[in-house]
Amino acid sequence: MSTTAALENNAGQMALRAAARARGLIVGRDRFLFLRHGRTAGNMGRIYQHPDISLCEEGFCDADDAALRLREVEFDHIYASDMARAWLTAGRVAAVTGKPVAVRRALRERYFGDLIGTSSEGLDWRIDPPNGETMAEFVERTLHGVAELLVPGPMPLLISHGGVLRVLCGALDVELPVELTANCLPLAFERGNPGWHVVPLIQPTVPAEGVGVA
Repeated sequence: MSTTAALENNAGQMALRAAARARGLIVGRDRFLFLRHGRTAGNMGRIYQHPDISLCEEGFCDADDAALRLREVEFDHIYASDMARAWLTAGRVAAVTGKPVAVRRALRERYFGDLIGTSSEGLDWRIDPPNGETMAEFVERTLHGVAELLVPGPMPLLISHGGVLRVLCGALDVELPVELTANCLPLAFERGNPGWHVVPLIQPTVPAEGVGVA
């Protein structure tokens, strides 16, 4: 697994969290699952990634490991970002768990425009990339779309990206330790007393250095 938060600008992370919390999110259920996609060459090389970048060999292994764990967890269906790295991860999970999977564009990572292909070290979520999404646009798009998925009924698994995970945690006022941002670490979001908390479904590990973004 790889993680990214340690490489980001801390003030930018706090600003993203604050923006998500200010926008808010009404969730119509008390539990849902989340999985960040498997690793990619872009993660390993620490660059802003193209939407069509595939999983690398390690990323497919990540997805298979997560799928085996999720086979033991009760859930009903999968919603996945249509970016290739998330969709390919969802396919591996669906194949092992037998759960249906559907695309939801709202689960896409933030679009970084002209920054795609450049180094992502020191990522500052406050900076608006030329020809990309602003932070405010990203937060609004994500939370509007996620609210439509987290409704009463069958248990969903969201397969998405690191930025979406950060926005979710900000909106729900959940702490996000760096180890929980790892690729393909299944997470359970649960509402308790008080508030929401996140439970990893596999023991998380923290590499010596974080790897890649989104």
